[in-house]
Amino acid sequence: MANAAHQESLTSSLDIPAIEKQEVAHNLLVDGLERRIAGQLSVIIPIAVIGWIASQTSNSALWIFLGLQLLTQLAIAVSSQWLRRAIETGKSITIRKNLWMMAEASSGIIWAAMMLDVGTLIGGSDAVLTTWVTILVTMVVSILLAAPIAGIAFPLLGGFTAAGAAGIFLFDKDFSGFAQMALIFMCVALFIIAKAVNFQAHKSCRAGIEVERLGQRLAEELRRTSWLSQHDSLTGLLNRSALQERIAELDDMQTPLILLDIDHFKQINDSYGHDQGDEVIAAVGASIRETLDKAAPDALAARWGGEEFIIALPSCETSSVAADIAERLRAAVAGLTHPDWPARLRVTASLGVADGPASAFSATFKQADSAMYEAKEQGRNRVVCARDGGGKAPRVPRAA
Repeated sequence: MANAAHQESLTSSLDIPAIEKQEVAHNLLVDGLERRIAGQLSVIIPIAVIGWIASQTSNSALWIFLGLQLLTQLAIAVSSQWLRRAIETGKSITIRKNLWMMAEASSGIIWAAMMLDVGTLIGGSDAVLTTWVTILVTMVVSILLAAPIAGIAFPLLGGFTAAGAAGIFLFDKDFSGFAQMALIFMCVALFIIAKAVNFQAHKSCRAGIEVERLGQRLAEELRRTSWLSQHDSLTGLLNRSALQERIAELDDMQTPLILLDIDHFKQINDSYGHDQGDEVIAAVGASIRETLDKAAPDALAARWGGEEFIIALPSCETSSVAADIAERLRAAVAGLTHPDWPARLRVTASLGVADGPASAFSATFKQADSAMYEAKEQGRNRVVCARDGGGKAPRVPRAA
């Protein structure tokens, strides 16, 4: 109970979709089709027994029933496979399923007809008739155990019971009262067993679907958690630690850095609120991502902290190319607008660019940081590139 309650609580907390009855029925039908071959193999034993009895008598009706039963089993095999193909291809299954059920019901009728014929042949002794009933129970239970959860037990038993009742009560077959009662109780018991197995199958199938969905949802949550551990939740860019891990993998590869800082961000927060500030950060992050997708698909972009972003360019050939990418980023940020933003809100950014190997990330970062502050001092909304040796060279924006 505790485990079930825990699973139900976990399922609810993970927002697992409700399981529809049609889905359970569909899964059981598919599973039943897969089991049907084993069910038909189990028919070999009772057919062999009845064939042996037929060989000991001169009654030709048994051979006719055996032939009909074999044809019926062939019809079951064909119709079940036809239904299976319809399920696999997404076609309508109503007609095919009904044909399959009719074949199963016909099989039950033929089993009952053979039972009645065998019963009159092997005599009226209660002991002999009890053996007869035992054989029939074994035969029918073997079929029930082969594929009960597909629902085929009910048309099969329905045909069997109807034919048996008709033979006893309408055609006045010569059976003792014990045999009649045994047959009645056997049919009732088999219906109860079939219903219980079917109910348990539905319950197990539903539980299996829940476990499968729970596993999928947990896998999604694991992927989401893994993603969140490496990305900034507000912008979707890498976080600081993830960027540092990626850069550490580049070894001595020349990797220019661009440091981008949103201008007057404190004033934006103070004037329009922190929610508006978060929207600006998210918009800048999206602008960086879209610009880099076009200009530098291999770039690594991260939110370094607050309103500060960093872009690493491991595939960048020269520092001038890095400066051009920085200029595109500056222009993209300066062009940000949104109909829901205050009319007076303007977003710009100052950028610093520095070049160096990935293994010297700290030193390159300090140069880019220094160049970015130089851009602030020069009036913001511009790009400044760090010279070799630590000096700065201003880069005049194309559209200030």
